[in-house]
Amino acid sequence: MRTLTGGLLSLEFDRSTVTRVRHLVTVSAHEAGLDGMALEDFVLAVHEAVTNAVRYGTPPRDITLYREKSSLVCEVSDSGPGIPPEALDKDAATTRFDFGGRGLWLMNRLADLSVRTGPRGTVIRLCVLLV
Repeated sequence: MRTLTGGLLSLEFDRSTVTRVRHLVTVSAHEAGLDGMALEDFVLAVHEAVTNAVRYGTPPRDITLYREKSSLVCEVSDSGPGIPPEALDKDAATTRFDFGGRGLWLMNRLADLSVRTGPRGTVIRLCVLLV
């Protein structure tokens, strides 16, 4: 794992480091200026992206946390097969899956979400304003 200046992160992760990544995101986002419910919501959204990358993606899996103007941005990427088109409706809580399937919906409620996905992998970008 490696960290960048200013308390921001750039690291590769796997199943064994998910808890450590959540801790590092919490500390880094707090140092960047998030606190209270905004911090909790952002960390939950990032954790959802990280666990989805572990569950559905393939290595390498990376997370990068950085400031962009007055925002805090987190990008989670993997080299998996991409997200199926039917799962990309981030505006509707999905009920078509027996288990799961609500991650994008949740991330979209907790942060500004954008998704780039295809047969060579996925990048989830989560962004929140720093006030």
